[in-house]
Amino acid sequence: MTVTRRPEEQAVTFHASEASKRQSKRAAHAAFTAHIEHLCRTDPGARAALRAGLRRDLDHPRTRPMHRLLTPRLPDGCDDTTAQAHYTVAALIAAQPRHAFSPDQADDENTPDEHEAADKQALRKKEEPGEEVAPPGPAPYGTSFGATLGQAVTAKGKPMRMSAAESRINLLTRQSLRGIHLHLPAAVNQVRTTGISIDWGQLLADLVDWQYQPGRISRRWLQDFYRITAGADQD
Repeated sequence: MTVTRRPEEQAVTFHASEASKRQSKRAAHAAFTAHIEHLCRTDPGARAALRAGLRRDLDHPRTRPMHRLLTPRLPDGCDDTTAQAHYTVAALIAAQPRHAFSPDQADDENTPDEHEAADKQALRKKEEPGEEVAPPGPAPYGTSFGATLGQAVTAKGKPMRMSAAESRINLLTRQSLRGIHLHLPAAVNQVRTTGISIDWGQLLADLVDWQYQPGRISRRWLQDFYRITAGADQD
């Protein structure tokens, strides 16, 4: 017997499937970036090898040591663009100052690793069997780099100048796929001086999708930036 679903039921099933895929990708991106941070914190040689790949493409001689470190962590059968996104984010993480990796937090057998981080979202619903699940669910996106730049402008202490941040966000959102990889390191350095943290997993997701949806991602970065900086002083 064939069961025909009503259009509204099909729409619910589709959205549930898309949400599940999105959550799975977010968990994978979080697991990758957690692994890179762990590697940089515990292995100075690996950190140096990853840092050397900054602004380099996949075939550059300086990226050769990165293949051993990153290939096992790439999605199965991924294309060069997806691989490049992972290499770029790994290099950006590795290029942070040594103190950024919290060396005082020792890793031991009881410390959750990157694989546990990937499973947390999937297990969260099962932690409290009797707890009612909130209908809205998690946000579809993490913190975009546009929002990060906005937070850098409004940061306490040593905020980024509004004019500098606005120039940077406008430059980034006009870039081609190759251009965004080349210009991100300078932007990350500017944010780093303010002490604002970067959502590496979301940045990785946006770099992976840049070849397909540069306009949508750029619009979200700009909207997030201006939403946060709406009340900031203009310099």
